[in-house]
Amino acid sequence: MRRKNEKTFMIFCGFRSIAILSLFAVGCQTTRLPTAVRSSDNSSLVVQVSEDPNSLMWNEGRQKSKDLLNQRQNEQKSNIDEATLQMRAEVSLLGHMTRTASDHARIMLRSDIRNVRALKILIKSALIERKSHEALALTESALSFAPTDAELYSYEGLAQHQLGKPLYAKALWTKSLSLDPNHIPTLMNLAVLLFQNGHSKKAGAYFDRVLALQPQHLDAQVGRALVMSSEGQSEMAVVALESILQKTGDNVLILENLANISRDRLKDYKRAAGYVDRTLALNKADRRSIETAVGMKQELRKLMAAQEKKLTDENLRELAAKSIQSGVGTATEVPAAESNASSVELQQMEDSLK
Repeated sequence: MRRKNEKTFMIFCGFRSIAILSLFAVGCQTTRLPTAVRSSDNSSLVVQVSEDPNSLMWNEGRQKSKDLLNQRQNEQKSNIDEATLQMRAEVSLLGHMTRTASDHARIMLRSDIRNVRALKILIKSALIERKSHEALALTESALSFAPTDAELYSYEGLAQHQLGKPLYAKALWTKSLSLDPNHIPTLMNLAVLLFQNGHSKKAGAYFDRVLALQPQHLDAQVGRALVMSSEGQSEMAVVALESILQKTGDNVLILENLANISRDRLKDYKRAAGYVDRTLALNKADRRSIETAVGMKQELRKLMAAQEKKLTDENLRELAAKSIQSGVGTATEVPAAESNASSVELQQMEDSLK
C-alpha cells in the first residue's frame, strides 16, 4: 500500500463544460416548487417558480422582464458567436470563475437547449463547486443528447467520486475509455484512483499510456515518479521529480512529494527540510500548503534532533565497546608475558641444579 502522506494530484475535470435555465427575480416566501413549462412553439422551456398570481415574480412586471431578456439575448447573439462564448467560458473555468462560465453557457443554451458543449461547461462548473448531484443531473440530460460521448461518462465518474463512490467512478471511467481509449483525463483519473488504493503497478501502466500520448504531460510524469517511489526506487523518483522542477520552477505539489519521499522513504530529514523551506518561500503557495509545510517543518526538527541523539548514543556505545575490547586484549597479553618469564626462570633453575 502507498504511504498515506504521499500525494498525487486532484482528480481531473478535463476542461471543456453545463447550464441551468433560470430567471432571476424576487418573490414571496410562499412560492411553490419550480416547474418547467414548454413554450407554445415547443422551442424553449421557462422555469416557473410560482403559480400564485399575487407573487411578485409573476405579476404584471413579468412581460417587461421577458421583453428585456429577449432584447439582451438578441444583442448578445449579434455581437458574440457561440465559439467565442465557449472560449470565454473555458477560460473562466481555468480561473475557477464558475459563475461567469455558467452565464456564458446559459446564453448558449438559450439559442439551443440541446447544446452539449454548453451543458459540459455547466457540468464542470458544478464539479468545481462540488455540487455533485447537480453535475449528475446535468450529465444525465447531456447524455440523452449525446449517448456515446466519452467525456460525459468521465464527468459522471467525477461526480460519483466526489460522492465517495469509487467503484461507480471506476466503472464509468472504464465505460468512457471503451468509447475513447485515448481520453487523457479519464486515463489520469483511473491512474490516480488505482494509485490511491495501492495498485501502483496498474497505475503506472495508465501513467505510461498518457505519456505515450503526451510525453510532456507533467501530472503523468509526477505520477510515474510516485509509482517508482512506492516500488522502492525512491532515489530515482527524487531525480525524476527534480528534473520536472527544472522545467516548471518550484511547485508546491512536487516539493511536497519530494519532502514526503525524503522523510518517509529515505529517512533523509535534512533534505526533506530543504524542500519544506522552498515551499514556504513560494509566494503563490495556498494556505493549506503553508500550514502543511509549517507542520512538517516542526516534525522534521524533532526527527532530526532524535536522529542526532541516536547517533550520539551509538557513538558512545561504540567507543565504550572499543575501550572494553582494548582492555580485554591488554589483560590477556600481560598474563601471557608473565607466564613466559616464569617459564624462563624455571628453566634456568633446572639448569643450575644440573
